[in-house]
Amino acid sequence: MTTATTDATTALVEHIGDLDLEALPPAVLTQAKVVLADTVAILLAASLGESVRAASTARPLIGDGAATVVGHAITTTPDHAAFINAIGGHDIELDDSHSPSRTHAASVLVPAALAAAEAAGGATGAAILLGIVAGYDVQVRLSRAIGVQRQFDHGFHPTSVCGTVGAAVASGKILGLAPEQLRTCIMLASSQSSGLMTWQDDVTHMVKSFQTGIAARNGLYASLLARNSFGGVGDVLTGRHSMLVAFGGQSPEPDQLTAALRERWDICETSIKRYPCGGQTHAAVAALLDIRESCQLGWAEIERIDVDLAQGAISIIDNSPLLIANVQYVLALAAHEGSIERRFFTDPRWTEDPRIAMTSAKVVVRSNADIDRTFPAKKGAIVTVTTARGTFRRDLDAPPGSPWHPLSPAELKGKFTELACDVLTEAAARRLWELLDGFESVPDTREFFEIIAAQGGNRRPDVSLDAG
Repeated sequence: MTTATTDATTALVEHIGDLDLEALPPAVLTQAKVVLADTVAILLAASLGESVRAASTARPLIGDGAATVVGHAITTTPDHAAFINAIGGHDIELDDSHSPSRTHAASVLVPAALAAAEAAGGATGAAILLGIVAGYDVQVRLSRAIGVQRQFDHGFHPTSVCGTVGAAVASGKILGLAPEQLRTCIMLASSQSSGLMTWQDDVTHMVKSFQTGIAARNGLYASLLARNSFGGVGDVLTGRHSMLVAFGGQSPEPDQLTAALRERWDICETSIKRYPCGGQTHAAVAALLDIRESCQLGWAEIERIDVDLAQGAISIIDNSPLLIANVQYVLALAAHEGSIERRFFTDPRWTEDPRIAMTSAKVVVRSNADIDRTFPAKKGAIVTVTTARGTFRRDLDAPPGSPWHPLSPAELKGKFTELACDVLTEAAARRLWELLDGFESVPDTREFFEIIAAQGGNRRPDVSLDAG
């Protein structure tokens, strides 16, 4: 058991090793299944995209192995499968958003966990779920310990930096690593952690998705090396050469690494996205859509849209070159279309529409001290729309899909079905949902992997995913 003199790495290793289904409160197990189902559907839909196609058709990356590239009916080595699938996990901006740590945990952890399960020669559904829960607990605590804002201030992307260690932990748990192997796994993952904020200048989103890919790949690779007796020394989290200082500077918060272990389950703090755009925009989108519907507001009536946000959000989404994270563009879409759809960010009918550009220019963003006080946990917004017939305002403390405003079971299933059926037949999607709904009781996951590979009769006949 953990004592007062136990270092943080040892305490986390003990926590990971002790995790079993009996240790999980029912709400945690339920949320783990929600996160897994949501991410699997996202991986299927994203398999059609240019980023995943490019990664999966790069022949030097495709080698011998038996790990599934989701949706493509091909296999590769586990680390490459984790890389390709994690690119897909983030590419369409529908992956979960863990607001307190400002990481997109599932896009990294789930692909790593799936690849680890196949690298292990098969794993139960329960083992995969436990790996995901363990990965959340470490990834989130690591971001808090480094300092969430300090990572951004130093030019680092928390999802990639902390996700590498989270992916290693999730993989290591599934691979059944012994305590010393888990310690080595964390050290090797920390040594590979990376991810710069350069994605903010990339209009394609590929760089941002690449960073979730390398985090999953490097984390899994660390666990495989540790399993094969590759060595490692020291306490990389709080020792003399601490990862916390390297990425966050001289004011880390190491107590955050072990705060409330087995009391606070970090997977339950994550938000499931409703809209396919940057998470910092979601509360503003929901507020504007509510005004539009309840006030019967037409886009042509709008004279000005004022949006109050936290300063930390503004720095990411204010006139971003990346349209999917550009709050002005996203709100203009909401005003014109009454919804946010994936095609709005790639189809010239929207991206080059002068009317949408004109409405975008009417969006004014400003910081709000009250919203700052609850950021990043809540990511609230205040939207005020000025028109000739009056001013309309909506305050939203947190976006839809957050722990404060969770999606309903029907909304979760609807999102899953819509995304999965981009690739799968309705029958295959229905069977996949059934498996995931009772995943903790699935002793053999081969059917699950066969479905997500979109092999045989599982694939929609009108969808081609040939990796060429």
